[in-house]
Amino acid sequence: MSRVLRPAPKGGLLQAPIGDAALNPIESTAGLLAWARRGPALLGLPEELRPGSLEVAEAIQHETLAVLSDRAGGWKLGRHGGHPFSAPLPASRTLHAGEEASVTLPPDSLIEMEIAIRFRAAVPPAAVATLEADALLGLASIAVLFEFVHSRFAPDAVTGPLDRIADCLANHGAAVRTTPLPWSLAMLDNPPAVRLSQDGAVIARHEGPHVATPVGALIEAWITRLRRETRGIAAGEVVTFGSLTGMLPIPPEGARYEGKIEGLEPLRCTISIAPPAG
Repeated sequence: MSRVLRPAPKGGLLQAPIGDAALNPIESTAGLLAWARRGPALLGLPEELRPGSLEVAEAIQHETLAVLSDRAGGWKLGRHGGHPFSAPLPASRTLHAGEEASVTLPPDSLIEMEIAIRFRAAVPPAAVATLEADALLGLASIAVLFEFVHSRFAPDAVTGPLDRIADCLANHGAAVRTTPLPWSLAMLDNPPAVRLSQDGAVIARHEGPHVATPVGALIEAWITRLRRETRGIAAGEVVTFGSLTGMLPIPPEGARYEGKIEGLEPLRCTISIAPPAG
């Protein structure tokens, strides 16, 4: 059995068991990343467990959710280190909010505000086989989304883009609110004006093209992955396209956030911070 070192809650080092990497490196890496979600961050992955391809990184994503007894409740799409990627959001931590939501997050969490879509009905694998990006306009509603970020890697960890993709780009969950209005792929590429407030004060704005444009290409890459994995889309799943505000720190005492995208229903969320682990 191999071990990897990570910071302990009160100094020193902890050793995380990762199993026999030679027998099943995907399961070993997933077990390590799942273990890190429950405690302090890793200093990196052992060299023999680092994913060598996008396909292996994607397999680690699914296996990590399985270790956590969770499943995909949505997808984060984007580009990282030159790699177009898709990363599942954990269903147990994807909150479909009304006028107000509340969540508790680990210390040192971050928040991003994003434009997203949410599927109104399921799309079975057979239908995904012929699905095109334009068809999503009739299947999903436009939404405002908060992504909650909490890295499983320490700030000075040695990682590469595929390591981060395997860990779902540090996603810890999301809150989303839909608006029953027509939308278009052009709206995703050039979102309406965005404003994020913390405790009543505006802390971020965005106007102009989305950093992920062209979003349609990311959607097509995601659909290609679903076909490869013979995977459908569940009713309620969300798809989000990366931050419009950057990653912003959440104060240790927590805060109340309001996200507004012009023309859409605002998303409000009160965030509490849990005591440190250990």
